[in-house]
Amino acid sequence: MFHYTDKPGWNAIRSQIVWQFKISVPKDPNRPKGAYFTDLEPSPTNLRVLYKKIRVPREKQEYVFWIKGVDDLTRLNNGTGRDKRIFFSPIDYQVAEEHQLYGNVTQVLSEKFP
Repeated sequence: MFHYTDKPGWNAIRSQIVWQFKISVPKDPNRPKGAYFTDLEPSPTNLRVLYKKIRVPREKQEYVFWIKGVDDLTRLNNGTGRDKRIFFSPIDYQVAEEHQLYGNVTQVLSEKFP
């Protein structure tokens, strides 16, 4: 599972041993307040269409967190339509060290995906 963010978000999340993804109010009025994630890996192909697919603005694509063992997130709108790749938590979401795979510049990680 991946969480894309900008530099201020990256600095805030990585500053803690247990990563904490804070809930926020999305710009889209049809989306609930929450911490958002996706199963779309940062491959070069996905990065070209990330905004179109799940509405992650380019400025929020600079950094990415990759986490494992996530089974308690909710699919947005039950995973229908465009929302099938979007997951969220309605409360601040914490990720312990053993579930943290990567948290840095998106471009570096994208080189590991075809």
